[in-house]
Amino acid sequence: MINFLNSIPLYPGWLFFFFYGLFLIKLTQYRKLGKAIIIIFSIPILYIVTCFILFIFFLSPENHPGGVAYSP
Repeated sequence: MINFLNSIPLYPGWLFFFFYGLFLIKLTQYRKLGKAIIIIFSIPILYIVTCFILFIFFLSPENHPGGVAYSP
């Protein structure tokens, strides 16, 4: 399984882009740029979460009585 402790230093960097996008939306005239920044930098996070959920639901061996996922 993925070791999440190795990626903890990356989280403040991702949060910086989120808050910078909010700053652009709320306090400047560059609202479209702020929305674009939030969308662009949330796509990898949503992709990782989606892959993790799909792994848990469909590919995890303990979820199948036979012990192997997708075995014929």
